[in-house]
Amino acid sequence: MDKESYRKNISKHKKGKKPPIACSVCGEDNSEVIEMHHVDGRNTSDWVKPLCKNCHAKITAEQNKISPKKRSKTTSSENLTAFNIISIGALLKLLGDRLINIGMEMTVNV
Repeated sequence: MDKESYRKNISKHKKGKKPPIACSVCGEDNSEVIEMHHVDGRNTSDWVKPLCKNCHAKITAEQNKISPKKRSKTTSSENLTAFNIISIGALLKLLGDRLINIGMEMTVNV
């Protein structure tokens, strides 16, 4: 999210308006492209984060590297735990890349 978008978002929040739902990774707040991502890869889980379609696709691509059979509930808890770790790791990888980019942008302005 650029500085101007951030400023507008904070301004709305200060005025008592609910800020728009935004991608947890990149800050995209266009409601037409926001999807709810099940962090642990289970569409029945309550642990969800809003992601734009682009960020969601990147995480899903990592999850899909594990075969559906290995991530099904019928396999061992070890496979399920490994899949959860991969799912969370994919989200953290995107967040980490975003933080690095923000830090680099900040150093340019110093």
